[in-house]
Amino acid sequence: GRYEQYKHGDTFAAEWINGPVKATVIKDEAADPKFGTGVMTITPWHDHTDFDIAERHGLEKQQIIGFDGRLLDVAGEFTGQSITEARPNIVEKLKDKGLLVKVDDKYIHNLALNERGKGVIEPQIKLQWFIDVNRPVVEWKGQLRSLKEVMRAVIEDSDVEIIPKRFEKIYYSWIDNLRDWCISRQIWWGHQIPVWYKADEVYAGVKSPEGQGWKQDPDTLDTWFSSSLWTWSTLINPDLSDDYSLSLQDLLERSPDFKAYHPTSVMETGWDILFFWVARIVLSTTYVTRQVPFEKVYLHGLVRTEQGKKMSKSDPGSIIDPMDVIPEYGTDALRLALVSGVNAGQDMRMGISKIVDNRNFCNKLWNIARYIESSGKGQGAPEPKQPADHWILNKLSILTGVIDNDLTNFRFSEAYQNLYHFIWDDLADWYIESSKAEPNPAVLRHVLDSTLVLFHPFAPFITEAIWQNLGHEELLASQLSPKPVKTDTSEAAKFDEIQKIVAEARHLIAVTGAKKPKLEYQDSPLLEEQGSLIERLGRLGAVQEVSTSQAGLKLVGTKYDVWLDIDKATAQAYAKKLAEQKSQRELAVKRLEGRLANKPYIERAPKDLIDETKQSLDAEKQILKALEAEITSFSKSLE
Repeated sequence: GRYEQYKHGDTFAAEWINGPVKATVIKDEAADPKFGTGVMTITPWHDHTDFDIAERHGLEKQQIIGFDGRLLDVAGEFTGQSITEARPNIVEKLKDKGLLVKVDDKYIHNLALNERGKGVIEPQIKLQWFIDVNRPVVEWKGQLRSLKEVMRAVIEDSDVEIIPKRFEKIYYSWIDNLRDWCISRQIWWGHQIPVWYKADEVYAGVKSPEGQGWKQDPDTLDTWFSSSLWTWSTLINPDLSDDYSLSLQDLLERSPDFKAYHPTSVMETGWDILFFWVARIVLSTTYVTRQVPFEKVYLHGLVRTEQGKKMSKSDPGSIIDPMDVIPEYGTDALRLALVSGVNAGQDMRMGISKIVDNRNFCNKLWNIARYIESSGKGQGAPEPKQPADHWILNKLSILTGVIDNDLTNFRFSEAYQNLYHFIWDDLADWYIESSKAEPNPAVLRHVLDSTLVLFHPFAPFITEAIWQNLGHEELLASQLSPKPVKTDTSEAAKFDEIQKIVAEARHLIAVTGAKKPKLEYQDSPLLEEQGSLIERLGRLGAVQEVSTSQAGLKLVGTKYDVWLDIDKATAQAYAKKLAEQKSQRELAVKRLEGRLANKPYIERAPKDLIDETKQSLDAEKQILKALEAEITSFSKSLE
């Protein structure tokens, strides 16, 4: 286009800040022909992109800014000025020389800032230590391969499994674009580089060299390099760690812990350091030991505020400090809040309310234990007698298998939710309420003990406290998964039917406002046998058998002929209320759909407002769907 007359490598004289300079034409894809003039100057010593251009084309790199942040002699009259001082002065000089075309004060670009001081970071070229990731140095599965190749191969060959699997793509992207790793840092804190210099001599070793005049390299190792040695260095025999006559391979071979426990079964860490730590561990461990460091990597998500901001120790205002919340709500409540409602690799929003909810759940478990303890010692093997006994033991057996499967497959949140449902709903709301009339202490105690075993990995403190209060001598952590108790599935199925009857009766009573109506049935041995239990659980006036079909609301969720003695006027009033609510929701849906179909609204409204409208529409549709289902079900009850 505009500069076809110039060839790569051409030079020409150009007036510049401190007089004429010789400019060299470099054609490179880094320049954007559509941005401004399509031409850019480069400063390879102080810019990453410019450095890459200079590397590609073998250009000279000249330092302009000193390590003290002031301009060097090459800057002429601006020598010694800081960057902030020099910038306006240089602009004035360019203006005086007629070289300034425009100053764009509204131009927005990315600046690298110091995390703590927030000062602008100016890149500098310094002599550093690097690890060559492309050089073939690792004997891996019979081939000499580079570190980079091995890092990719361990995932491709399933020697290491990343959970969740979707992060493999991110891992490969990092590895494929991997450059030589700079492992030296110019900071005080860290392992000092084990290299010494004396004149032209260089010595590297684990011990300092003998003789006078040696000076150790002042740089320290990158913290990720030091921590990448974790999986195997922590397993070295401490009695041999100071024996420098041994090679590292001999040292590992003579370390029982390394031979017994390496590689690690599961490494658990955050997805945000998959590259910084996990990949570096793979690099160093495969090189040193010729083994993978671990078999599986489980990645958790980031903890964020309720507004979605990442919690970080560098921003104290964003965090929930465990030292503050544990004394008030308990360690278990915090643990449960962190595991609930979040899958592997998924970020979570965390607030005090979530911790409070889980504290309340822990209190629920404590109260369950107190009730069961007060119901009798429950010594001996559990023997189910009532349908509810068979039902809860069958539920417990199923739960045990589900929890084992969830934990084996790293579904920690699902495991907790299954336990939560069992403890709060099945055990507390149904079985314990059912047992109050005729408790079975042995079954109650067996279910509680088994529940504590299953729940212990999630809430170790409260479960151990309850376990000890119950008189157990062994630690809860040493217990195996509970073994199933033989049950009669037909008896358990009876309680399923009782549940259906009670749940539907409670719902109809709640929505119609009926006061302790009678439940009437025809030809049902189950209701005849369990009538008193159904009456108490359903908060009914009575449960009685009738010879002919009666007026009232029919229960449609059970296979038995059952009615609630609720008069038609009450039922029809509720049906009318449902119809009115349905009409209101239909109007709301129509209004929101019209707003989103309005082109000017979509073009002019802020994105946040449009998203809020879409969310409101989805919510209204869900309510409408639930109302329609309720109307259908209630209509059947009226038939």
